[in-house]
Amino acid sequence: MTTVQPANSAPAEELTYCEVHSDRETALRCNKCGRLMCVECAVQTPVGYRCRECVRQHENKFYKASSNDDMKVFAVCAGIMIVAGAIFSAINLGLFLALIVGFPAGGAVSEVALRFVQRRRGRHSGEIGAAGAVIGGLVGAMLQVYLRYNSMLADYAARAGARAADVPGISLDILFQSTVTNIGLLLFVGIVAATVYGRFKMKM
Repeated sequence: MTTVQPANSAPAEELTYCEVHSDRETALRCNKCGRLMCVECAVQTPVGYRCRECVRQHENKFYKASSNDDMKVFAVCAGIMIVAGAIFSAINLGLFLALIVGFPAGGAVSEVALRFVQRRRGRHSGEIGAAGAVIGGLVGAMLQVYLRYNSMLADYAARAGARAADVPGISLDILFQSTVTNIGLLLFVGIVAATVYGRFKMKM
């Protein structure tokens, strides 16, 4: 016997699924484009939940840097930190002073980089600037250790009446180890990199 549904009864609710994850049931929609989205795809904004595509389109209005700008950011951050890393390694300020000096140094590095690209930011400028600060700081410290060793080598050779070329040079692994075991230097470089990242992401 066929069951007839009364005319005034409500139809069964239609199931809807996330447009990105088709196996996830959801009724949540982006309040701008109406796209169905699951909890993972939803981004909470001051004006409600939006999908990642709409958020990205909104963010793109603020990200005006070109690939050349990102290369300039890396070069400026790395160049300044080569000098700063060498100075910090030579003076060996320690952990306490690394905390005190790190934040203003990071602010100065990021400010110079921002001015150099006329304050244009890219989506990944923060990561690129931070990477430049880390690489530059470590390279500067290693360069300072290398130059200091060569100076000591030349002095020793002069006193011993030998040629500097006859005295064994410092190996790359020892050079690297002497740099990464300097906790004060690593803390200083890390604080500078974090500050640069925060400034470019407009979080500091």
